[in-house]
Amino acid sequence: MISRYEIGIVETRNVIKALLDTYDYDFRDYALTSLKRRLEDVITNNGLKDSEVLINRLQDNKVFFEQFLKDITPETTEMFRDPSLWRHLREDLILDVVKNTSKPKVWVAAFDSGEELFSLCILLKEMCLLDQFQIYASIFSDETLKKIQQGRIDVKQLEINEANYDRSNCISKYSEYHHIAPATGSLTLDTKLIKDVTFIKQNTLYNNAPGGIRLALFRNQIIYYNQILQDKTLNSIHNSLVAGGYLILGTKETLENTNANNKFTVINETEKIYKKKTG
Repeated sequence: MISRYEIGIVETRNVIKALLDTYDYDFRDYALTSLKRRLEDVITNNGLKDSEVLINRLQDNKVFFEQFLKDITPETTEMFRDPSLWRHLREDLILDVVKNTSKPKVWVAAFDSGEELFSLCILLKEMCLLDQFQIYASIFSDETLKKIQQGRIDVKQLEINEANYDRSNCISKYSEYHHIAPATGSLTLDTKLIKDVTFIKQNTLYNNAPGGIRLALFRNQIIYYNQILQDKTLNSIHNSLVAGGYLILGTKETLENTNANNKFTVINETEKIYKKKTG
């Protein structure tokens, strides 16, 4: 059994500095405990001796850096996570977003690993609205983009994905949207669902966010940020939204105690749906 490497605070800061100096990716305002744990995973899973070896590998190998970005980013892990939210989207919010708007823009703003994006596209397809939306999706690494565009998803999540789909009041069968290879047992989603999605590669500061957004899903992301980065990213998303546009956070997240709190109205506290104030 591989022993887990434990990284210290100074070592963590050295890795952060190397990433900033080499690639201009700024992790200084990520929640330290969570970041340390993920760095330890990368070091241990790659059989690296210590943080110094990690830094050298990152600086010398761009391919490894892209894989590192994928590994360091929390993945969604479930499709239709929090089914009650997807029911609300289907029965109410999406219809309001599309009302009196030509080609409304929706943005999967969190660094999704594909599950949230495919869930959204399935929902819109079943509402016969997929071709009426302009969909943007943020990605953090080329490796994640490759995974999404190939429709790759963990077959171990099949049972929970199917259960979430059913609980979301979807109108078809989850099996219609994926294929399981007989030879390998690997599962792939129908990539035609995302053929018109615009992917935006972004760094940690969201400094190239799209504009004119009517709905932004930014779920389960800010829990990994400290207060400074929460304020920066929420400000970027606020600027991207049109007046009256919607922001959805994760169920364990909130705008309270952030600078964005007075810029939004709470629409649904349970589902963490907020609406950008006008004026």
